[in-house]
Amino acid sequence: MSIPVTSYMIVPTTITDAMLVSCTVAEPASGETVWDAATAYTVGQIAIRTTTHKRYRRIVAGTTATAPESDTTNWLDIGATNRWAQFDRKVGTKTTGTTSVTTVIKPGSAEGLALLDVVGTSVDVTMRETTGGAVVYTKHVDLDASIVGSVYDWMYGEYNQRLNVVLTDLPGQYPSGEITVTVNSTSGGAIGVLAAGRVQALGVTEYGAGAGIINWGKVTDDGFGNREWLEGDWANRVTLPIVANRSDMARLHRQLAKVRSTPCIYIGSALADLEPLVCYGVFRDLYITVPYYSAVQMNLEIDGLNNV
Repeated sequence: MSIPVTSYMIVPTTITDAMLVSCTVAEPASGETVWDAATAYTVGQIAIRTTTHKRYRRIVAGTTATAPESDTTNWLDIGATNRWAQFDRKVGTKTTGTTSVTTVIKPGSAEGLALLDVVGTSVDVTMRETTGGAVVYTKHVDLDASIVGSVYDWMYGEYNQRLNVVLTDLPGQYPSGEITVTVNSTSGGAIGVLAAGRVQALGVTEYGAGAGIINWGKVTDDGFGNREWLEGDWANRVTLPIVANRSDMARLHRQLAKVRSTPCIYIGSALADLEPLVCYGVFRDLYITVPYYSAVQMNLEIDGLNNV
């Protein structure tokens, strides 16, 4: 038996400098310092490079004329700058602003848009056919996922933030389309992952779909019986049993083979209450069977990217 929803896959377009039209988060952002060849750095100081959009931590004190991205002896790459964290293929690193965050991109033809690990009150998405052109798509999404079942819940219940927004209905016939994304907030908006790209339908999600966590924390022991928990990174893990038409078997097998090493957005359901079935990662296992004449069944085991 199937859940009445369709599974999709968004194959993200790699966002380049030319595709990022604008962002309300500057580079360098507040607290970031651009690398300077004449500066004597101490161990632990952090500098950014606007050419690579990366942050680097000094691991050997001193002054060097070689740029950090080419000097692994003295510098350690510690990830994307604030402005580019939304495009860094990591869940948990965020592009953050003091209020709302607005990002404008031109990724080429795109039917899908995924916003993961967002912080704010709502999201507004607008697509124009080209820069300054006619608006061809708009969407407003409320990020309040609180469940109110009584007056007590309304007055004293815990606020629940919706973390993921996935859209699979953008008009993909505009190769010069411009997408504007705004995460609305008065106290500091954030975007963990902003991914846009082509959408591929996988089939109908069956009951038995599930979501879990890969936990890299571990218990340490000092040899005298003193045991402590050492917190580590974690990632999502999603299992998607999917049924599709038999005529789609070859297409699905080919499409998934192409992205076997490409992190994609896998959407078991776009319903807000089934949010954990959205996973940004790569599939670990794929097996397609033909249970009867008219249909195929597919099981996807997806390992998510690190949450840090």
